[in-house]
Amino acid sequence: MPSAETEPPLLIAQEVGHTIGDDGATLPTVVIDVSEHPEIADLPRVHAIDGIGDVATAAVKTGDVVVLGVRLSRPVTAAFAVVFDLRLHKEFLLDVAEARSLTFATTIPERAENDRPLWLAVDIDEDSLRAVIIDP
Repeated sequence: MPSAETEPPLLIAQEVGHTIGDDGATLPTVVIDVSEHPEIADLPRVHAIDGIGDVATAAVKTGDVVVLGVRLSRPVTAAFAVVFDLRLHKEFLLDVAEARSLTFATTIPERAENDRPLWLAVDIDEDSLRAVIIDP
């Protein structure tokens, strides 16, 4: 886990889209590569066993980039950030804000059927994310 002296891993939004939840709801989903970050790769398993716990998110915009930070404080301590290209992902990020939720997929989509992936879903502050996306 990142310590107070280290920066959380900065991950790139590889693919974005929507998955269908067990209840039929459409869930905004982003694929991230966590192969070099086992502490982040393990979060979906922890989520599945212990629940999501305490999560805080924050977004900042720099030029055409939106960085979404995620910090978990319970049941484990972990943090990471995902970089989105606003030119490519603006509509998707607006969907995330409207849904007030984002699902992180840590399995390559082509392998998802065989790997039986777990997902990490977090609540998103709609107003804060929307303000970052729309702010000129």
